[in-house]
Amino acid sequence: MSAIVELLRTNPPARRFFLAHLQSSLGTGMGYVALVLLALERFHSPWAVALVLGADLVPLMALGALLGALADRIPRRACAVGADLVRAAAFLGIAVSGDLTAILLLAAAAGASNGVFNAAVLSGLPHVAPERDGAAATSLFSAVTTLGRTAGPLVAAGLLLGGGVEVALVVNGISFLVSALVLASVDLGRAAGTARARPPAPAPGSRLGPGFARLVAGSAGATLFAGMANVAEPAFITGDLAAVGAAFSVMVGVHGLGVAAGSLVGSRGGHAASLWLRYLAGIGAMGAGYTLAAVAPDYVLALPAFALAGAGNGALMVHERLLVQSLAAGGAQGRAFGTLEMAASWAFAAALGLGALAVGAASGREALMVAGLGTLGVWLACALSASARGARRPAAQRGL
Repeated sequence: MSAIVELLRTNPPARRFFLAHLQSSLGTGMGYVALVLLALERFHSPWAVALVLGADLVPLMALGALLGALADRIPRRACAVGADLVRAAAFLGIAVSGDLTAILLLAAAAGASNGVFNAAVLSGLPHVAPERDGAAATSLFSAVTTLGRTAGPLVAAGLLLGGGVEVALVVNGISFLVSALVLASVDLGRAAGTARARPPAPAPGSRLGPGFARLVAGSAGATLFAGMANVAEPAFITGDLAAVGAAFSVMVGVHGLGVAAGSLVGSRGGHAASLWLRYLAGIGAMGAGYTLAAVAPDYVLALPAFALAGAGNGALMVHERLLVQSLAAGGAQGRAFGTLEMAASWAFAAALGLGALAVGAASGREALMVAGLGTLGVWLACALSASARGARRPAAQRGL
């Protein structure tokens, strides 16, 4: 925390960036709730909800690497500001549109912009902060994103009481306009590919470091089982544990706080080898948390397990990002982040179907157990892969 406090105290551009990101993350949390409710209210079908949420995911599934690569070819600030403007227009358009096709197209535009924004910002954060504070900036970005999206639905509840879903969507759109205005004054640096004399386009897989494929595989596997846990949790809390619906909301909040806390662990940074060990520890904590929750006899004992799973999720997420910044060359970071998002999007989409099948065939508790044991399996596979790779390399070259 001392590195984060020092970063915010001494770096005005960083303060502006994180304040802007906090309010837009709150808006995103509000927008998610409002989008789901709008689909139900206007079209009266759960399929409408699924289509709207899926439309946000499809661009990343299909074009994640290409969207991320824009941050390698276009100045990062232009990418981030442009993405915010598109997201603002998309949510303001959704607020006034009554046509499902138009809403799906606007949601898809917002999803594509998310990919461009994340790649540009995550690649540019080490430029916003001095070299020694790059890890603190990346850690704080992950924590602020989680806190905003956890608290956003609570803010949305007040707006929904006072003005309906349209008001929440408009507020979300305005939050992106504010973010664009602030980011226009923050220098995110330039990737190597944005120089006037551009180098040849990199071959697929080049400049991403020897551990990148393992990182993608590990993160996609963890996302698959975490997504299954997301599907299993409502049935587990309200069915197996016989808790009230409000208890599920509390569990989501506890898990979100765990994610934010786990994200802050990355603020100390380190060499690739130590980042990889902490990344693995995050996957292991996720698996242990889901497994312990699945065997918990009551709701009170399940809550600390979900907090542990959340902390592991946060640690995985921030160290994954730090590893990309360490492994990928400056001209390939956007493509690397986009590739990670694309793989995670496919894994999450598969998780929704597999989770629903598991809950339908068994129970929420058993589906959550599958998610926990599956995540521990991913941890074991990644640990064995890292160990085997290290054993094959000379001692002077060992690391990630």
